Amino acid sequence: VKRTTDEQMLDHLKRFISYRTVSSDPKYKGDCRRGASYLRSVFKSFGAATDMLPTEDGSNPIILARFRGNPSTAATRKKVLFYGHYDVVAADNEQGKWITDPFVMEGIDGYLYGRGTSDNKGPIMAAIFACAELMSEQALGSDVIFLIEGEEESGSRGFANAVKQHKQTIGDVDWILLANSYWLDDSIPCVTYGLRGVIHATVQVESDHPDLHSGVDGSSQLDEPLKDLVMLLSTLTGTHGKVKIPSFYDPIPELSKEEEILYEDITQALVARNPDLGDPRDLALSLMRRWREASLTVHRFQTSGPANAAIIPRLAKAALSLRLVPNQEADTVGEALIKYLQSEFNKLGSHNRMTVTIDHQAEPWLGDFNNQIFQTLDKAIMDVWGPIPEVPQHRRKSSLAVSKENAFKVTIPKKEEVQNAHTSKPSPTTSSVLANGGPNNTSALSDVTNDAISLPLPQLSAKKPRTKPLYIREGGSIPAIRFLEKEFGAPAAHFPCGQASDSAHLDNERLRLTNLYKSKDIFKRVFRDLPMK
Repeated sequence: VKRTTDEQMLDHLKRFISYRTVSSDPKYKGDCRRGASYLRSVFKSFGAATDMLPTEDGSNPIILARFRGNPSTAATRKKVLFYGHYDVVAADNEQGKWITDPFVMEGIDGYLYGRGTSDNKGPIMAAIFACAELMSEQALGSDVIFLIEGEEESGSRGFANAVKQHKQTIGDVDWILLANSYWLDDSIPCVTYGLRGVIHATVQVESDHPDLHSGVDGSSQLDEPLKDLVMLLSTLTGTHGKVKIPSFYDPIPELSKEEEILYEDITQALVARNPDLGDPRDLALSLMRRWREASLTVHRFQTSGPANAAIIPRLAKAALSLRLVPNQEADTVGEALIKYLQSEFNKLGSHNRMTVTIDHQAEPWLGDFNNQIFQTLDKAIMDVWGPIPEVPQHRRKSSLAVSKENAFKVTIPKKEEVQNAHTSKPSPTTSSVLANGGPNNTSALSDVTNDAISLPLPQLSAKKPRTKPLYIREGGSIPAIRFLEKEFGAPAAHFPCGQASDSAHLDNERLRLTNLYKSKDIFKRVFRDLPMK
């Protein structure tokens, strides 16, 4: 019996998931190589020309594959680059938290469970099978170039240099597409048009003396590295997390009217579906802070010497990160961070030494959601998903329901208004809250948000179905996307395949079977229709 393409796709995805392609652990290097080879064989089986691009320092290879469009369009056909990654974050079931073996894909209640189903092996397989079906129908009007790396979960080590080295082999690119994120909830398809960038850095303070005993050597005359480090880090941020590095916020643009409308659409859609999300003003504020505000986080400390309460460590270091937003250049911010920390350390008058190391950085990205690839993606999503009911039929009543005449405006406070505000901070709206709903959202004011928007309260009685996906930004970072845009001079668009409850990077990662099938159909429409634009 001949299997359908969907059945073949599930078979290939199941085997793809079985490879423990964990880039962060050297013991899985062989599995990463075998997973890459298997992926290459899938491309070959559907007629794609393939290559395995080596990366520096022994990092995992990049799979390059090309599906050539209909020969009749050879002179004019466009080229779409699909970026993805076959590596995954670590997963084990030693604590019994997974309901399945994380590397044995299983279908349960309409969901595919397994590490990588959502991030990013499922979307990759959907895109491959979209091309395969178009090839069999002789309907592929563009060349689709797949660039699938094996180090995304480890900062895309070696990716940029490998792409530059093999740029001629990759060839020209007209558009870039990736599918490496998720919806805001479990019901409304989304399109992502912005990501924050990131700088990961290590700050280290060390002395010339060895580890000491506080009872024997501790005194006010001794410059203790850990004390110096704590005082130094305390100078980086002020109240409400405001970063004190000079000119840090200067390049950040104000909220445009066009983007303001997108936030209005998001809050109306989400709160109407889930009143437990609370006040739409707080939701808008929280999303802006996570998506279009730069921030600084201190992740962990590490000290020398044994874990003894009496020890004065000779060395102390901290890992920190800065999330950047469009118009902030990673190189510029990194240099400013080093200069600022050195200046503040000098003020301590310490005999110790301080060093700052930039471990990794990625540029922020902001796409043009009015361009051809976004509009083609928008139409493909709605053609496949169809009109989406704005409010489910069975929903709890909410005190937020008001008449249109009584809708009120939401104003995000300006900087000067914040300085006199109260400092109590309710729990912020996190990704898990958006996925599961929750009553407590942040109404705390931010020192760095200085834009004002007007949002009418959602009309929960409305039953008009949605005819567009939600346009969203995200707070995370994907190192490759802005690099690829710059390198090939082509615009990128980001298509989230999964739902908010997919648990990517967590236990019980999953992807709804419906989302996998519909993502394939969406890719198919984009690869078919985009060259006609």
